[in-house]
Amino acid sequence: MSANRQQRELFERMWSDTASLESRNIRIAERKRTPIVKMLSSTPLPTEYGGFTHIVFGDLTNGQFHVMMVYGDARKIKKNERLLLRVHSTCGTSELFHATNCECREELDEAMKRIAKAKSGIVIYMNQEGAGNGITAKIKAYSNTFEWKNGKVVERRKKDGSPVTVYDAYKKLGYPQENRSFAAAAAMLKAFGIRRVRLMTNNPKKVEGLKQYGINVQPYGIHIKPKNKTVKRHLEAKARILGHRIGSKDLK
Repeated sequence: MSANRQQRELFERMWSDTASLESRNIRIAERKRTPIVKMLSSTPLPTEYGGFTHIVFGDLTNGQFHVMMVYGDARKIKKNERLLLRVHSTCGTSELFHATNCECREELDEAMKRIAKAKSGIVIYMNQEGAGNGITAKIKAYSNTFEWKNGKVVERRKKDGSPVTVYDAYKKLGYPQENRSFAAAAAMLKAFGIRRVRLMTNNPKKVEGLKQYGINVQPYGIHIKPKNKTVKRHLEAKARILGHRIGSKDLK
């Protein structure tokens, strides 16, 4: 097989199935006791929420880049404290293009506000679009979730009249409804000697995912008031299908 063909096949696999490539390489790294992330660069960064240290990590399991945002000077991080932490997966549709079908942008904003108020904490921004399935899978799922009708984007409906959730679409397409590993996030924390965190999440799998890799986690809920009925249904689906800790009082 030519080098060009090998490269093309690797790229095509990364585009369509990053998570299985990552999973295989994590197992290899654990067996060989080799690192899975590498710190590449960092800089002080002024933001609307105060000064952060912006750190870029390379993920040796799948070739992706992840970001760690440390409030203040990362060289002075308090390793022995239970730091406030948000592990947040990329959502370009919401965060870049202001899509109105999920709460990701608002969750990230709320996490940074909390960290700024505490004057301490970390955001780990993981390149794990589409619940870890990747951007290709996410857009395929969205194409099964939304459609054009009379010049407007509307939710697709099932035969019983209920909306098709993105999780229904992932399942129909053969993708896992939750496909993220938190091994790289744990490794990024350990690179700074951090092993105890207060994790802003409603997702019990995220808590267990970090615990699996040696991080002592105390959950801290992060509830965003739904801005429309689509987001409310999305949050209800997270609770019903994925077991997120979201109650009826959180949806009002």
